[in-house]
Amino acid sequence: MKIVKIGSDSGNDVIINDPAVAGVHCIIIMDDNGLFRLENVDTQTATYVNGIQQRGNVVLNGSDVVKIGDTVLPWLSYFNMAVPQKPQRPDNFLAWSILSTIFCCIPFGVVSIVYASKVNTLYAAGFYDLANDAAKKARIWFWWAFGVGLGVWVIYLIILAVTAFLA
Repeated sequence: MKIVKIGSDSGNDVIINDPAVAGVHCIIIMDDNGLFRLENVDTQTATYVNGIQQRGNVVLNGSDVVKIGDTVLPWLSYFNMAVPQKPQRPDNFLAWSILSTIFCCIPFGVVSIVYASKVNTLYAAGFYDLANDAAKKARIWFWWAFGVGLGVWVIYLIILAVTAFLA
C-alpha cells in the first residue's frame, strides 16, 4: 500500500500553494491490488474529480481528473504510473456493411450491420477490446456478404451467358 498526502503544509508529499487548499487537504491511497482511493481529510474544502465536487471518499480510475483549488493534479505520476491513453477508435465498417446488405447478401450484411453499430458505443464507454472485437466481426461478416454476393452474381452471369449461347 502506498499513501500520498496532498495539501499546502510543508509536511505533505505533494505541496500545493493555493489559498483554496487546506493544510492536509486529502490523501490518495493505492492498495495492494492496485486500486486507488481519494480520501478528503479536510471536509470543509472540496476536491473535484472529473468536475464533480467530492467531500468524502471516492475510488479513482486512471483516466480521472483530480482538481484541488486551481490545480489539476497529475496524481498517477505520484505512483510512477503513466496516464493511460485511449487507443485509436477502430473503423466500424458500417457504410460497407450497409452497401453489402443492399447489393450483395442480405443475411450476412445484416449481421455485419449489427456488429458495426456496436463499435462506437463500446468505444465511447471505454470497452476498447470489445469495440475492436465488434469491428473485427463486422469486417468478417462484410467480407462474407461481399463474397457470397459476388459468387451469386458470377453464377447468374454464367447461367445468363450459357442460356444466351444455347438459344
